[in-house]
Amino acid sequence: MTRLLYASIIASVIVMSVFSTNAFAQSDFKKIEGDELNNSISQDILAKIELSKKQFLQTKEIENKRNAQQELIKEQREIAQKSLKQELQRMEKTYEGFSPKNAFAKYVSNLNVTNNEIFWDQFDYLQTKITLARDAKDSVLKQGGTFSDAMKQYVQYAKMSKIEMQSIVRELNIKHNLAQKDIQSNFDINGKLPRYENDMEAPCYGCTAKISKVKIDSNQSVPITRTAFEPKPTQITELKDSLSDLQKQFLESRNIIAQKKMIFEMNEIIKQIQILK
Repeated sequence: MTRLLYASIIASVIVMSVFSTNAFAQSDFKKIEGDELNNSISQDILAKIELSKKQFLQTKEIENKRNAQQELIKEQREIAQKSLKQELQRMEKTYEGFSPKNAFAKYVSNLNVTNNEIFWDQFDYLQTKITLARDAKDSVLKQGGTFSDAMKQYVQYAKMSKIEMQSIVRELNIKHNLAQKDIQSNFDINGKLPRYENDMEAPCYGCTAKISKVKIDSNQSVPITRTAFEPKPTQITELKDSLSDLQKQFLESRNIIAQKKMIFEMNEIIKQIQILK
């Protein structure tokens, strides 16, 4: 009985082994060999090449469209700039009589003066400052600076304080023999002569020798001797002289870099004078 049972079990194992081998042999796996293998790989490579070609053409088309747009923008910009230049030339010709120089020339021609060169010196002084200011402003903008920074540079060069204006007017009057330097040196920073409560104590400005004043009352005349007034040098006086020297150099110079440097030096001197006032 036991032998029969063992024999049945062994038979069952053999049958199962046979069926398992047949099942594996009949699976979905397919072996590719020879030409069939080469053909499959080629098809895959060709498909990828076609996809890459299509993507390249699409990219090239986008790039061509972008280049065409940039070229159109460039052409339109050139046309606009040419049109603007022509319009500006037309306006300059139309309003030529209203340019700063021509307008000022018309004003000066109507003045009843024998010497109008002093007015042109004043014009040249201010015009030079404005030209330098514009150059400084444009330089900031070209370098990518803000409009606010550009305007700060413009003001730095173009501004003119009361002290600077009084100084240049004084120097130009002396230059054109409309004032005497020794007399002008007596005026203070505000353009005024010193004030005295007692007129008898007032000096004789510009006198080169001793003079006598006479005090008259109801009873007698008393001569009083006064010496010529000699202003004492002060720090402000020295600064004013330095400012005058710089303004003379500024008018005579044709070097833009040197003129810019002079403006900074003049502004510093003016600051010191304002502090000492």
